[in-house]
Amino acid sequence: MQRDHSLGALLRWGLSAGLLAGSFAGWPAAGLAQTPPTVPPAPASSLPYQARALVAGVRFVGNETTKEQFIQSQLKTRKDREFDPEVVQADVRRLATTGRFHKVDTYTQETPEGILVTFAFTERMSIREIKYLGNRNINDKTLAKQDGLEIGDSLTPYAVEEGRRKIEEYYHSKGFGKTQVAILEGDQSPDGRVVFVINEGQLERIASVKFVGNTIATDERLKTQIKSKPGFLWYLFKGQVDRKQIDEDIERLTAYYRALGFFNARIGRELQFSESGQWLTLTFVIDEGPRYVVRNVTVAGNEKFPTQTLLDQMELKSGDYFNLGKMNRDANSLRDIYGGQGHIFADIQADPRFLEEPGQLDLVYNVKEGGVWRASRVNVHIEGEHPHTREKVVLNRLSVRPGDILDTRELRASERRLKASQLFQNDPMTGETPQVVVRPPELQDAVGNVADGEGPRTGMYRGQSPGGSY
Repeated sequence: MQRDHSLGALLRWGLSAGLLAGSFAGWPAAGLAQTPPTVPPAPASSLPYQARALVAGVRFVGNETTKEQFIQSQLKTRKDREFDPEVVQADVRRLATTGRFHKVDTYTQETPEGILVTFAFTERMSIREIKYLGNRNINDKTLAKQDGLEIGDSLTPYAVEEGRRKIEEYYHSKGFGKTQVAILEGDQSPDGRVVFVINEGQLERIASVKFVGNTIATDERLKTQIKSKPGFLWYLFKGQVDRKQIDEDIERLTAYYRALGFFNARIGRELQFSESGQWLTLTFVIDEGPRYVVRNVTVAGNEKFPTQTLLDQMELKSGDYFNLGKMNRDANSLRDIYGGQGHIFADIQADPRFLEEPGQLDLVYNVKEGGVWRASRVNVHIEGEHPHTREKVVLNRLSVRPGDILDTRELRASERRLKASQLFQNDPMTGETPQVVVRPPELQDAVGNVADGEGPRTGMYRGQSPGGSY
Protein backbone atom coordinates (compact mmCIF):
# COMPACT_ATOMS: atom_id res chain seq x y z
CA MET A 1 0.00 0.00 0.00
CA GLN A 2 1.41 3.40 -0.99
CA ARG A 3 2.08 5.69 1.92
CA ASP A 4 0.80 9.26 1.73
CA HIS A 5 3.14 11.64 3.58
CA SER A 6 2.41 15.13 4.75
CA LEU A 7 5.55 17.22 4.99
CA GLY A 8 4.42 18.97 8.16
CA ALA A 9 3.62 15.63 9.79
CA LEU A 10 7.02 14.26 8.90
CA LEU A 11 8.74 17.24 10.45
CA ARG A 12 6.70 16.94 13.63
CA TRP A 13 7.60 13.28 13.79
CA GLY A 14 11.26 14.08 13.39
CA LEU A 15 11.09 16.61 16.22
CA SER A 16 9.37 14.14 18.56
CA ALA A 17 11.88 11.44 17.75
CA GLY A 18 14.72 13.82 18.48
CA LEU A 19 13.29 14.72 21.89
CA LEU A 20 12.78 11.06 22.75
CA ALA A 21 16.33 10.17 21.84
CA GLY A 22 17.58 13.02 23.98
CA SER A 23 15.60 11.72 26.95
CA PHE A 24 17.01 8.22 26.53
CA ALA A 25 20.51 9.60 26.43
CA GLY A 26 20.00 11.21 29.83
CA TRP A 27 18.72 8.09 31.60
CA PRO A 28 21.18 5.94 33.60
CA ALA A 29 21.27 2.21 32.84
CA ALA A 30 19.03 0.20 35.26
CA GLY A 31 20.76 -1.85 37.97
CA LEU A 32 24.14 -0.15 37.66
CA ALA A 33 25.79 1.60 40.56
CA GLN A 34 26.31 5.31 40.19
CA THR A 35 30.00 6.04 40.47
CA PRO A 36 30.87 9.69 40.97
CA PRO A 37 33.11 11.02 38.23
CA THR A 38 36.78 11.31 38.98
CA VAL A 39 37.91 14.90 39.29
CA PRO A 40 41.17 15.44 37.38
CA PRO A 41 43.98 17.05 39.34
CA ALA A 42 44.37 20.77 38.92
CA PRO A 43 47.04 21.65 36.38
CA ALA A 44 50.24 23.18 37.58
CA SER A 45 50.24 26.95 37.52
CA SER A 46 51.58 28.28 34.22
CA LEU A 47 54.10 31.04 33.86
CA PRO A 48 52.65 34.55 33.98
CA TYR A 49 51.92 36.14 30.60
CA GLN A 50 54.64 38.47 29.43
CA ALA A 51 53.37 41.29 27.25
CA ARG A 52 55.20 41.84 23.97
CA ALA A 53 56.54 45.17 22.87
CA LEU A 54 54.12 47.37 20.96
CA VAL A 55 54.54 48.51 17.39
CA ALA A 56 55.66 52.13 17.61
CA GLY A 57 55.05 52.75 13.91
CA VAL A 58 55.05 51.29 10.40
CA ARG A 59 57.07 52.93 7.60
CA PHE A 60 57.18 52.27 3.85
CA VAL A 61 60.26 52.80 1.70
CA GLY A 62 60.60 52.39 -2.07
CA ASN A 63 56.92 52.49 -3.04
CA GLU A 64 57.07 55.06 -5.81
CA THR A 65 53.94 54.02 -7.71
CA THR A 66 52.02 51.94 -5.17
CA LYS A 67 49.89 54.02 -2.81
CA GLU A 68 50.37 53.63 0.93
CA GLN A 69 46.63 53.10 1.35
CA PHE A 70 46.82 49.94 -0.74
CA ILE A 71 49.83 48.65 1.21
CA GLN A 72 48.15 49.30 4.56
CA SER A 73 45.10 47.34 3.41
CA GLN A 74 47.34 44.26 3.08
CA LEU A 75 48.95 44.53 6.53
CA LYS A 76 47.97 43.25 9.94
CA THR A 77 51.00 44.84 11.55
CA ARG A 78 49.65 48.15 12.87
CA LYS A 79 50.76 50.87 15.24
CA ASP A 80 49.96 50.25 18.93
CA ARG A 81 49.45 46.54 18.35
CA GLU A 82 51.73 43.90 19.84
CA PHE A 83 54.75 43.23 17.70
CA ASP A 84 54.77 39.68 16.32
CA PRO A 85 57.51 38.55 13.88
CA GLU A 86 55.22 35.84 12.45
CA VAL A 87 52.55 38.42 11.64
CA VAL A 88 55.18 40.55 9.90
CA GLN A 89 56.30 37.60 7.75
CA ALA A 90 52.69 36.86 6.88
CA ASP A 91 52.34 40.48 5.77
CA VAL A 92 55.39 40.08 3.54
CA ARG A 93 53.91 36.99 1.89
CA ARG A 94 50.59 38.76 1.39
CA LEU A 95 52.28 41.73 -0.27
CA ALA A 96 54.30 39.42 -2.53
CA THR A 97 51.13 37.76 -3.83
CA THR A 98 49.79 41.10 -5.09
CA GLY A 99 52.28 40.93 -7.97
CA ARG A 100 53.25 44.58 -7.56
CA PHE A 101 56.61 44.05 -5.94
CA HIS A 102 59.74 42.27 -7.07
CA LYS A 103 61.04 42.09 -3.50
CA VAL A 104 59.82 43.01 0.00
CA ASP A 105 62.26 43.39 2.92
CA THR A 106 61.53 44.32 6.54
CA TYR A 107 63.66 46.05 9.16
CA THR A 108 62.95 46.62 12.84
CA GLN A 109 64.31 49.24 15.22
CA GLU A 110 63.80 49.40 18.96
CA THR A 111 62.67 52.75 20.32
CA PRO A 112 61.47 53.89 23.76
CA GLU A 113 57.90 53.74 22.41
CA GLY A 114 58.26 50.21 21.00
CA ILE A 115 59.34 48.54 17.76
CA LEU A 116 59.51 50.59 14.58
CA VAL A 117 58.81 48.34 11.55
CA THR A 118 59.99 49.37 8.10
CA PHE A 119 58.83 47.69 4.87
CA ALA A 120 61.30 48.25 2.01
CA PHE A 121 59.93 47.61 -1.48
CA THR A 122 61.54 46.91 -4.81
CA GLU A 123 58.63 47.59 -7.13
CA ARG A 124 57.96 45.92 -10.41
CA MET A 125 57.78 48.24 -13.37
CA SER A 126 54.21 49.30 -14.03
CA ILE A 127 52.64 49.62 -17.47
CA ARG A 128 52.58 53.24 -18.57
CA GLU A 129 51.74 52.90 -22.26
CA ILE A 130 50.34 50.23 -24.60
CA LYS A 131 50.76 50.53 -28.36
CA TYR A 132 49.78 48.40 -31.35
CA LEU A 133 51.67 48.54 -34.64
CA GLY A 134 50.54 47.05 -37.94
CA ASN A 135 46.82 46.65 -37.15
CA ARG A 136 44.87 47.85 -40.18
CA ASN A 137 41.62 45.91 -39.93
CA ILE A 138 41.06 45.99 -36.14
CA ASN A 139 41.39 49.28 -34.27
CA ASP A 140 43.35 49.96 -31.07
CA LYS A 141 40.22 50.29 -28.92
CA THR A 142 39.05 46.79 -29.82
CA LEU A 143 42.47 45.26 -29.23
CA ALA A 144 42.73 47.00 -25.84
CA LYS A 145 39.63 45.12 -24.72
CA GLN A 146 41.17 41.80 -25.74
CA ASP A 147 44.71 41.83 -24.34
CA GLY A 148 43.73 42.05 -20.65
CA LEU A 149 46.33 44.74 -19.91
CA GLU A 150 45.63 48.04 -18.15
CA ILE A 151 47.70 51.14 -17.57
CA GLY A 152 49.14 50.90 -14.05
CA ASP A 153 49.28 47.09 -13.97
CA SER A 154 52.54 45.40 -13.03
CA LEU A 155 54.75 44.89 -16.04
CA THR A 156 55.60 41.19 -15.97
CA PRO A 157 56.77 38.96 -18.84
CA TYR A 158 53.88 36.60 -18.19
CA ALA A 159 51.22 39.35 -18.44
CA VAL A 160 52.70 40.70 -21.66
CA GLU A 161 52.93 37.23 -23.22
CA GLU A 162 49.31 36.54 -22.26
CA GLY A 163 48.30 39.80 -23.91
CA ARG A 164 50.15 38.82 -27.09
CA ARG A 165 48.48 35.41 -27.14
CA LYS A 166 45.00 36.87 -26.64
CA ILE A 167 45.44 39.37 -29.47
CA GLU A 168 46.64 36.64 -31.83
CA GLU A 169 43.76 34.37 -30.81
CA TYR A 170 41.28 37.19 -31.40
CA TYR A 171 42.63 37.77 -34.91
CA HIS A 172 42.33 34.07 -35.69
CA SER A 173 38.67 34.10 -34.59
CA LYS A 174 37.99 36.97 -37.00
CA GLY A 175 39.25 35.18 -40.07
CA PHE A 176 42.93 36.19 -39.97
CA GLY A 177 44.22 32.66 -39.57
CA LYS A 178 47.85 33.54 -40.37
CA THR A 179 48.14 36.56 -38.09
CA GLN A 180 51.32 36.72 -36.04
CA VAL A 181 51.80 39.03 -33.05
CA ALA A 182 55.26 39.82 -31.68
CA ILE A 183 56.39 41.77 -28.61
CA LEU A 184 58.59 44.70 -29.56
CA GLU A 185 58.75 46.19 -26.05
CA GLY A 186 57.33 45.04 -22.77
CA ASP A 187 58.99 41.98 -21.32
CA GLN A 188 62.23 43.91 -20.62
CA SER A 189 61.01 47.48 -21.06
CA PRO A 190 62.86 50.03 -18.86
CA ASP A 191 60.23 52.74 -19.26
CA GLY A 192 56.96 50.79 -18.84
CA ARG A 193 56.03 50.69 -22.53
CA VAL A 194 54.33 47.67 -24.07
CA VAL A 195 54.42 47.54 -27.87
CA PHE A 196 52.87 44.77 -29.97
CA VAL A 197 53.81 44.37 -33.63
CA ILE A 198 51.01 42.74 -35.64
CA ASN A 199 51.34 41.03 -39.01
CA GLU A 200 47.69 40.57 -39.89
CA GLY A 201 48.08 38.57 -43.07
CA GLN A 202 45.25 37.79 -45.45
CA LEU A 203 41.62 37.80 -44.32
CA GLU A 204 40.30 34.27 -44.94
CA ARG A 205 36.64 33.64 -45.74
CA ILE A 206 34.63 30.45 -46.24
CA ALA A 207 33.57 30.00 -49.85
CA SER A 208 31.64 26.75 -49.38
CA VAL A 209 31.03 23.86 -46.97
CA LYS A 210 30.80 20.25 -48.13
CA PHE A 211 30.19 16.87 -46.51
CA VAL A 212 31.57 13.52 -47.62
CA GLY A 213 30.44 10.10 -46.34
CA ASN A 214 27.06 11.11 -44.90
CA THR A 215 24.17 8.76 -45.66
CA ILE A 216 21.72 9.25 -42.79
CA ALA A 217 21.40 13.03 -43.17
CA THR A 218 21.58 15.42 -46.12
CA ASP A 219 24.15 18.17 -46.48
CA GLU A 220 21.51 20.78 -45.74
CA ARG A 221 20.54 19.02 -42.51
CA LEU A 222 24.14 18.80 -41.37
CA LYS A 223 24.71 22.48 -42.13
CA THR A 224 22.14 23.30 -39.44
CA GLN A 225 24.42 21.61 -36.87
CA ILE A 226 27.53 23.73 -37.53
CA LYS A 227 28.47 27.41 -37.22
CA SER A 228 31.21 27.58 -39.87
CA LYS A 229 29.33 28.85 -42.93
CA PRO A 230 29.85 31.16 -45.90
CA GLY A 231 28.93 34.79 -45.41
CA PHE A 232 25.97 36.55 -46.99
CA LEU A 233 25.44 39.60 -49.20
CA TRP A 234 28.30 38.71 -51.55
CA TYR A 235 30.32 37.45 -48.57
CA LEU A 236 30.57 40.94 -47.08
CA PHE A 237 29.27 39.87 -43.68
CA LYS A 238 30.50 37.00 -41.54
CA GLY A 239 31.90 33.86 -43.11
CA GLN A 240 35.40 34.39 -41.69
CA VAL A 241 37.54 31.31 -41.12
CA ASP A 242 37.82 30.44 -37.44
CA ARG A 243 39.81 27.27 -36.91
CA LYS A 244 38.72 26.94 -33.30
CA GLN A 245 35.10 27.10 -34.41
CA ILE A 246 35.74 24.46 -37.07
CA ASP A 247 37.07 22.12 -34.36
CA GLU A 248 33.94 22.84 -32.29
CA ASP A 249 31.82 22.03 -35.36
CA ILE A 250 33.46 18.61 -35.50
CA GLU A 251 32.35 18.04 -31.91
CA ARG A 252 28.82 19.21 -32.75
CA LEU A 253 28.58 16.83 -35.71
CA THR A 254 29.93 13.98 -33.60
CA ALA A 255 27.32 14.65 -30.92
CA TYR A 256 24.60 14.78 -33.60
CA TYR A 257 25.56 11.39 -34.98
CA ARG A 258 25.83 9.79 -31.55
CA ALA A 259 22.39 11.10 -30.63
CA LEU A 260 21.08 9.08 -33.60
CA GLY A 261 22.85 5.89 -32.48
CA PHE A 262 26.12 6.20 -34.42
CA PHE A 263 28.33 5.81 -31.38
CA ASN A 264 31.43 4.96 -33.41
CA ALA A 265 31.11 7.87 -35.85
CA ARG A 266 34.32 9.74 -36.64
CA ILE A 267 34.46 13.22 -38.17
CA GLY A 268 37.44 14.87 -39.86
CA ARG A 269 37.92 18.04 -41.93
CA GLU A 270 39.85 19.19 -44.97
CA LEU A 271 40.84 22.82 -45.63
CA GLN A 272 41.42 23.79 -49.27
CA PHE A 273 42.35 27.43 -49.90
CA SER A 274 42.25 29.23 -53.23
CA GLU A 275 45.47 30.37 -54.91
CA SER A 276 45.06 33.82 -53.36
CA GLY A 277 44.71 32.26 -49.92
CA GLN A 278 41.55 34.26 -49.30
CA TRP A 279 38.79 31.69 -49.95
CA LEU A 280 38.37 28.35 -48.18
CA THR A 281 36.49 25.25 -49.23
CA LEU A 282 35.69 23.43 -45.99
CA THR A 283 34.98 19.70 -46.28
CA PHE A 284 33.83 17.54 -43.37
CA VAL A 285 34.77 13.88 -43.92
CA ILE A 286 32.38 11.52 -42.10
CA ASP A 287 32.80 7.87 -41.19
CA GLU A 288 29.38 7.02 -39.76
CA GLY A 289 30.06 3.47 -38.60
CA PRO A 290 27.24 1.12 -37.50
CA ARG A 291 23.97 2.45 -36.15
CA TYR A 292 23.02 0.90 -32.81
CA VAL A 293 19.68 -0.84 -32.35
CA VAL A 294 17.81 -1.08 -29.03
CA ARG A 295 17.47 -4.79 -28.25
CA ASN A 296 15.39 -4.51 -25.07
CA VAL A 297 13.71 -1.71 -23.14
CA THR A 298 13.04 -2.35 -19.45
CA VAL A 299 12.12 -0.46 -16.29
CA ALA A 300 13.78 -1.24 -12.93
CA GLY A 301 12.71 -0.19 -9.46
CA ASN A 302 9.04 0.50 -10.26
CA GLU A 303 6.49 -0.66 -7.68
CA LYS A 304 3.43 1.55 -8.09
CA PHE A 305 2.94 1.06 -11.82
CA PRO A 306 3.27 -2.23 -13.75
CA THR A 307 6.22 -2.41 -16.12
CA GLN A 308 4.09 -2.94 -19.20
CA THR A 309 1.95 0.08 -18.36
CA LEU A 310 5.05 2.24 -18.34
CA LEU A 311 6.50 0.67 -21.50
CA ASP A 312 3.26 1.37 -23.38
CA GLN A 313 3.80 5.10 -22.79
CA MET A 314 7.27 5.11 -24.34
CA GLU A 315 8.19 6.28 -27.80
CA LEU A 316 11.40 4.26 -28.12
CA LYS A 317 10.62 0.55 -28.53
CA SER A 318 12.63 -2.63 -28.72
CA GLY A 319 14.01 -3.06 -32.23
CA ASP A 320 14.17 0.70 -32.94
CA TYR A 321 17.36 2.54 -33.73
CA PHE A 322 18.69 4.35 -30.68
CA ASN A 323 17.62 8.00 -30.53
CA LEU A 324 18.76 10.30 -27.74
CA GLY A 325 15.83 12.69 -28.19
CA LYS A 326 13.30 9.88 -27.86
CA MET A 327 15.08 8.45 -24.83
CA ASN A 328 14.99 11.82 -23.05
CA ARG A 329 11.32 12.31 -23.91
CA ASP A 330 10.51 8.87 -22.54
CA ALA A 331 12.34 9.66 -19.31
CA ASN A 332 10.32 12.87 -18.99
CA SER A 333 7.12 10.93 -19.66
CA LEU A 334 7.95 8.60 -16.76
CA ARG A 335 8.60 11.63 -14.53
CA ASP A 336 5.19 13.05 -15.48
CA ILE A 337 3.47 9.74 -14.77
CA TYR A 338 4.95 9.58 -11.29
CA GLY A 339 4.77 13.32 -10.72
CA GLY A 340 1.08 13.29 -11.60
CA GLN A 341 0.49 10.94 -8.68
CA GLY A 342 2.36 13.00 -6.08
CA HIS A 343 5.81 11.43 -6.56
CA ILE A 344 7.33 14.85 -7.27
CA PHE A 345 10.80 13.75 -6.16
CA ALA A 346 10.82 10.56 -8.23
CA ASP A 347 14.27 9.99 -9.74
CA ILE A 348 14.22 8.57 -13.28
CA GLN A 349 17.55 7.82 -14.97
CA ALA A 350 17.99 6.32 -18.45
CA ASP A 351 20.87 3.84 -18.67
CA PRO A 352 21.95 2.63 -22.16
CA ARG A 353 23.95 -0.57 -21.74
CA PHE A 354 26.18 -1.68 -24.59
CA LEU A 355 26.34 -5.38 -25.39
CA GLU A 356 29.09 -7.64 -26.63
CA GLU A 357 27.22 -7.92 -29.93
CA PRO A 358 28.28 -4.96 -32.10
CA GLY A 359 25.55 -2.47 -32.94
CA GLN A 360 23.17 -3.45 -30.10
CA LEU A 361 22.34 -2.10 -26.66
CA ASP A 362 19.79 -2.54 -23.89
CA LEU A 363 17.98 0.48 -22.48
CA VAL A 364 17.12 0.43 -18.77
CA TYR A 365 15.14 3.14 -16.98
CA ASN A 366 16.08 3.11 -13.29
CA VAL A 367 13.25 4.38 -11.09
CA LYS A 368 13.41 5.61 -7.50
CA GLU A 369 9.79 6.38 -6.81
CA GLY A 370 9.99 8.13 -3.45
CA GLY A 371 6.89 8.98 -1.45
CA VAL A 372 3.66 10.76 -2.29
CA TRP A 373 3.77 14.37 -1.14
CA ARG A 374 1.12 16.93 -0.32
CA ALA A 375 1.49 20.70 -0.19
CA SER A 376 2.03 21.82 3.39
CA ARG A 377 1.53 25.47 2.50
CA VAL A 378 2.15 27.83 -0.38
CA ASN A 379 4.46 30.79 0.25
CA VAL A 380 4.26 33.89 -1.90
CA HIS A 381 7.15 36.36 -1.87
CA ILE A 382 6.88 39.60 -3.82
CA GLU A 383 9.87 41.93 -3.87
CA GLY A 384 10.69 45.26 -5.45
CA GLU A 385 10.98 48.92 -4.61
CA HIS A 386 7.24 49.35 -4.20
CA PRO A 387 5.58 45.92 -4.25
CA HIS A 388 1.83 46.23 -4.50
CA THR A 389 0.72 43.01 -6.17
CA ARG A 390 -1.39 41.13 -3.64
CA GLU A 391 -0.76 37.51 -2.79
CA LYS A 392 -4.30 36.68 -3.84
CA VAL A 393 -3.45 37.69 -7.42
CA VAL A 394 -0.74 35.01 -7.49
CA LEU A 395 -2.76 32.37 -5.63
CA ASN A 396 -5.68 32.74 -8.06
CA ARG A 397 -3.37 31.64 -10.86
CA LEU A 398 -2.24 28.50 -9.04
CA SER A 399 -3.96 25.16 -9.23
CA VAL A 400 -2.47 23.87 -5.97
CA ARG A 401 -3.77 24.44 -2.45
CA PRO A 402 -2.51 23.34 0.96
CA GLY A 403 -3.40 19.70 1.49
CA ASP A 404 -3.48 18.85 -2.23
CA ILE A 405 -1.39 16.00 -3.59
CA LEU A 406 1.25 17.70 -5.68
CA ASP A 407 1.10 17.20 -9.44
CA THR A 408 4.08 18.28 -11.53
CA ARG A 409 1.88 18.88 -14.56
CA GLU A 410 -0.38 21.22 -12.60
CA LEU A 411 2.66 23.03 -11.24
CA ARG A 412 3.90 23.66 -14.78
CA ALA A 413 0.45 24.87 -15.82
CA SER A 414 0.45 27.29 -12.87
CA GLU A 415 3.84 28.59 -13.94
CA ARG A 416 2.60 29.18 -17.48
CA ARG A 417 -0.36 31.20 -16.16
CA LEU A 418 1.96 33.39 -14.06
CA LYS A 419 4.16 34.10 -17.08
CA ALA A 420 1.17 34.85 -19.30
CA SER A 421 -0.31 37.27 -16.76
CA GLN A 422 2.32 39.94 -17.66
CA LEU A 423 2.29 41.02 -14.05
CA PHE A 424 5.92 40.11 -13.48
CA GLN A 425 9.26 40.41 -15.20
CA ASN A 426 9.53 37.63 -17.77
CA ASP A 427 12.93 37.51 -19.44
CA PRO A 428 14.12 33.95 -20.18
CA MET A 429 17.47 35.26 -21.47
CA THR A 430 18.46 36.50 -18.00
CA GLY A 431 16.51 33.89 -16.02
CA GLU A 432 14.21 36.56 -14.57
CA THR A 433 10.93 34.71 -14.95
CA PRO A 434 8.16 33.71 -12.55
CA GLN A 435 8.73 30.13 -11.49
CA VAL A 436 6.95 27.55 -9.41
CA VAL A 437 9.64 26.00 -7.22
CA VAL A 438 9.07 22.93 -5.07
CA ARG A 439 11.59 22.75 -2.27
CA PRO A 440 12.99 19.37 -1.20
CA PRO A 441 11.51 18.40 2.18
CA GLU A 442 14.86 18.45 3.94
CA LEU A 443 15.27 22.16 3.21
CA GLN A 444 12.11 23.65 4.70
CA ASP A 445 8.64 22.79 5.90
CA ALA A 446 6.92 24.64 3.07
CA VAL A 447 6.68 22.57 -0.07
CA GLY A 448 5.23 25.17 -2.43
CA ASN A 449 7.28 28.20 -3.44
CA VAL A 450 6.01 30.29 -6.30
CA ALA A 451 7.82 32.56 -8.79
CA ASP A 452 11.55 32.73 -8.51
CA GLY A 453 13.42 35.54 -10.23
CA GLU A 454 14.28 39.18 -9.92
CA GLY A 455 14.73 42.15 -12.15
CA PRO A 456 14.08 45.86 -12.42
CA ARG A 457 10.56 47.04 -12.90
CA THR A 458 9.89 48.30 -16.42
CA GLY A 459 6.95 49.95 -18.09
CA MET A 460 6.35 46.84 -20.18
CA TYR A 461 4.64 44.98 -17.35
CA ARG A 462 1.62 45.71 -15.21
CA GLY A 463 2.41 45.09 -11.57
CA GLN A 464 5.66 44.41 -9.76
CA SER A 465 8.71 42.39 -10.74
CA PRO A 466 9.16 39.48 -8.32
CA GLY A 467 12.49 38.76 -6.68
CA GLY A 468 13.99 36.10 -4.47
CA SER A 469 11.70 33.08 -4.11
CA TYR A 470 7.92 32.98 -4.07
